[in-house]
Amino acid sequence: MLEKGFTVPELAEPALPDSPSWFPLPPGWFALGGVILVVLLIFLIIRLARWRRNLWRRQALTALAQPHTVDSWLLLIKRILLVHQPREQVSGALDPVQWLQNVPLDDALRQHLCERYCQPENQLSDADTARLRMQLRTWLEGLPHV
Repeated sequence: MLEKGFTVPELAEPALPDSPSWFPLPPGWFALGGVILVVLLIFLIIRLARWRRNLWRRQALTALAQPHTVDSWLLLIKRILLVHQPREQVSGALDPVQWLQNVPLDDALRQHLCERYCQPENQLSDADTARLRMQLRTWLEGLPHV
């Protein structure tokens, strides 16, 4: 063991290199940052294009909340069909029965809409209107993106 009065010599400090600087960054970081920016820009452009293409769906969903007559309900349905089907097919159908055959509605609602089309009394009851709104909302949300 150490005797009394013996001191440990000071250790010499090793020569350490300078700490690496953060700037300027190596070129690999600039390349990675550029790739990330390009991917982010492409993603944002795709999302913006999809948001703009679905404008008709947002407008149709807001139009569902407004009060409608049977004629305006059928006009709204026809406008939605024009987005997803060829114009010749939709505009060639003059009878609402032909328009509504591709729309998933109850048979009773379909019958009410067809009977009251272009009639003086063309209002649906509140219960029928609520059912129609619910079914049209489900149909709109299930339609594919254009």
